[in-house]
This record gives sequence, structure tokens and C-alpha cells, in this order.
Amino acid sequence: MRLTIEAEGAPAPFVPPGEGAALVAFISFAAMRGFGAVHPLIVLAEQLQDRGVRMGPLTTFYDEVAEDAEDREKLELAWQDREGLAEALEALAGALEADPGAAAVARRGGAEGLAGQARAAASFLRSAPGRRARMVYRL
Repeated sequence: MRLTIEAEGAPAPFVPPGEGAALVAFISFAAMRGFGAVHPLIVLAEQLQDRGVRMGPLTTFYDEVAEDAEDREKLELAWQDREGLAEALEALAGALEADPGAAAVARRGGAEGLAGQARAAASFLRSAPGRRARMVYRL
């Protein structure tokens, strides 16, 4: 799995350390909240949301390969406020760094590098130009 973060006006997209595999796993499971599935990363997303981490920006993403008009439309809809995404990523990283229990749940879910990947992505977004950004993944 590979996560790429694009920002309007940036000279190149950003790929977090480890190709963002932990981050794309987390956002994928976070998007599954409320569907009855059970996984440590779903539990983590629910815990972090209860602590005030905004999941909306983190669960707005799409497959980078657009195979048809519907995919192209959904890929376009993945654009969001750059600053809001940076804030959500910083909150995610901060929560994991401050709470050993949350970090342990991330490890149990196979997302060992999640805090570092979120922090690196937030840093990229903070320094990027433009108002919009989007996260895209490739399996």
C-alpha cells in the first residue's frame, strides 16, 4: 500500500515514510467505523474521535487510479482544505505520541509507524502552497 498526498501548487506530491502504509491502513479502517467491523485500527479511530481528533479529513481519500468517469469524479471530490487536513494529521500524531495505550493499539493493528507518518504528512501540508490537498492511495 502506498499513500500519496497532493497539495495544489506543490512542485511534487508527498509520500510519507514507509510509503505511508501505516497511515493508509489507519484511514481505511477509520472509514469503516460504524459498519460493525472489529479491528484494532477501528477501535483506535473511535478512541481518537472521542478525544477530539477529527476523522472527517482523515477519511476523505480515494484510489489514485481513475478507471472511469465515476472514479474521476470521486477522485476530484477527495480534494479538501489543506489546513484542516494538516490539523487532523497533527492531532493524530500528537495523540499517539502522548498516549502509550493508543500507540500500543496502533502497533496491534499493524500500524507501527503511524505517528511518524502522520507527523511527516502534516509537516508537508503546513509548508505546501495552495488551499486544497488530497490523499490518494494505491494498493
